[in-house]
Amino acid sequence: MLNLDLQSKRGAFELRVQADLRDSGATAIVGRNGSGKTSLLRAIAGLDEATGTIHVNDATWLESDRNVAVPTRNRRLGYVSQSPKLFPYMTVDRNLQFAYQLATKRSDKDSMNALSDLITRFELESLLKRKPTTLSGGETSRVALARALLSDPDLLLLDEPLSTIDLDRKRDLLPYLEGILEDRPIPMLYVTHDFTEVARLCTDALVLRDGRVLANGPVEEVIRAISDTDLPEQTMKSSLINAEYMHYDEELYLAYFKINDQTLVIPMSEKPHFKGLVPIRIPDREVAIATTRPVQTSIRNLLKCNVLAIEHSSANPFVLIRLVCGTENFRATITLASVQELGLQEHTEVYALIKSVTLEA
Repeated sequence: MLNLDLQSKRGAFELRVQADLRDSGATAIVGRNGSGKTSLLRAIAGLDEATGTIHVNDATWLESDRNVAVPTRNRRLGYVSQSPKLFPYMTVDRNLQFAYQLATKRSDKDSMNALSDLITRFELESLLKRKPTTLSGGETSRVALARALLSDPDLLLLDEPLSTIDLDRKRDLLPYLEGILEDRPIPMLYVTHDFTEVARLCTDALVLRDGRVLANGPVEEVIRAISDTDLPEQTMKSSLINAEYMHYDEELYLAYFKINDQTLVIPMSEKPHFKGLVPIRIPDREVAIATTRPVQTSIRNLLKCNVLAIEHSSANPFVLIRLVCGTENFRATITLASVQELGLQEHTEVYALIKSVTLEA
């Protein structure tokens, strides 16, 4: 168990966090800019002065009442910041080798196997003899991630580690990070503004507002329970659902997915290679609502839903409609005039016309 009950100050900003987190798997640290996400990671790492307690499984890193404050160098953690820091006077190879000094649980043979595997998976072969100053932002992030994993940490702290990596490279690295979570039973705290990364990597979320914990628990429950104003912009304007990939129509270039007992169709130029559940993002503005089943429409995706909630703020022409479709929840943004004309209320049965979606796989 990762147990936090800490206080930390950076200038006028005060962080107070009390939370019990899982001892394995990824927890998304979410919140608007300035909410304290990076401050939390720095306090846990010992980079910022903090008081209170930090327990990582059987290890005590901080316990102020007993004057225990383990230095950063002795905390078994891997840390990757928004601007990854590599030793500038070392080659990439030496930066990676340095991590072995912290990996006290491994034998030399295991360490070499792990090093070779990470070099291959993160495509670092051509970078080994180069100095950090010659690397691009994406290359630097890849090396920093590999070095953090090589240190054999008891806790991974990742502060937007993929923010400088292009989309294609990010898609290449996400499956490997998923594999790390499956292979290594350690906790990961993952700060990101990218909802794709949350969906792919994180089972839980901790939401911060003004340095305090606003919510903590399973991702879907937390995001559903809090106000949109406490979420990153990308999260706020779209929803994520899980759909099961069924089959591909090679003549019409359509991939078919199952949501409970209903079907979602996505145009794709090539046959996908999905297995099981696939995360799909639905932008709020791409969902229209009808109270009767439409006929003869070009919109391919039509889901029968129930209105879960209707949220409207004064002096706003738009209304947020929360919809439930079996076990999946998503949202629609429509005009106040449409809500009134359709007579929408909570529990009303409606049809959601989904104009476009984005695959997060």
